[in-house]
Amino acid sequence: MPPVPFTYPPCKPPTKEEVGKKVSVRLHDPEGGFRDILGILESETSIRRKNGLLVEFEANQVAVWRIVVTAVAKAGRGAPLSLRIREIERVASVTWPAKEVEPLGDWLMRATGKFTRRANSVLALGNPGVDLDEALKRVVDFYKSRGLPPMIHVALPTYAELDEKLEQRGWIGDVHAQVMVSDIEPELTNDSIFHGWEISDFPTQEWISLQNDEGVWEILKSAPARYAGLRIDSKLVAVGRGADSNGWTTLTRLFVKEEFRRQGIGQELVRQLLFASKADGIAKAFLQVDLKNVSAIRLYESLGFRPHHTYMYRALQQRLANG
Repeated sequence: MPPVPFTYPPCKPPTKEEVGKKVSVRLHDPEGGFRDILGILESETSIRRKNGLLVEFEANQVAVWRIVVTAVAKAGRGAPLSLRIREIERVASVTWPAKEVEPLGDWLMRATGKFTRRANSVLALGNPGVDLDEALKRVVDFYKSRGLPPMIHVALPTYAELDEKLEQRGWIGDVHAQVMVSDIEPELTNDSIFHGWEISDFPTQEWISLQNDEGVWEILKSAPARYAGLRIDSKLVAVGRGADSNGWTTLTRLFVKEEFRRQGIGQELVRQLLFASKADGIAKAFLQVDLKNVSAIRLYESLGFRPHHTYMYRALQQRLANG
């Protein structure tokens, strides 16, 4: 009796619906065994590899295949801490843009007005391109000519050595803040016990006045963002801002009127902004909070935010006052 020829178990090959997606296909090798192909499906029977090579195959060669889902980078994880800090600090600067920016090597001298530290400080990431004393002289001249206190934003622990040298040279620690990060979970909803939430693309005068934010008007209108607000009995009682860049949403200006606090409004404010970001495909968020604000830190921790790094504002106020 002649031998029965071996046939491979049937496998449904990729279809037109999968064209354009990244796939991994295991093919039966005619000489026995298997070979794997990874790349972008260009047709039901061809894959473009990363090196540009087009690999064609027969449908009946497919042993098994799958769509490759690219893992979403988790907030504040993966890359070395120093690189993650630089990424987040740059996003924070882009989403809270200064009116005037002047580079000094890898540093950015930023000036806007007298209201906000971030947009009126040096973002010191990297090398200023000159020795430190010369760099500090240029920083002092830059801010003194604009009637502003010289101030440097130092990200920690990456630039702990710079922070120590600034302290030795008389730069006073002004504010020590913490950056907290969170993943925006796919199952996040905007369920709320308060029903007066509003989300808009531009702040109204009422939104700005609630927190006396007139001083940052130039910044707010300089970067696209979402503005959340809650009305109770037709009055605005809570506001917050979320701005996106490089896969992150930055939460700022989170504020609830004092008489409406400790009612869960703060939690809902953050969730409303995160939900709006999720709808636009953003999967990571961060915010900044003064390390002395323990109650706010606990609130953000309850919402899934976790500490990532800190930063210090150091100011040379005395030297400016003395000329």
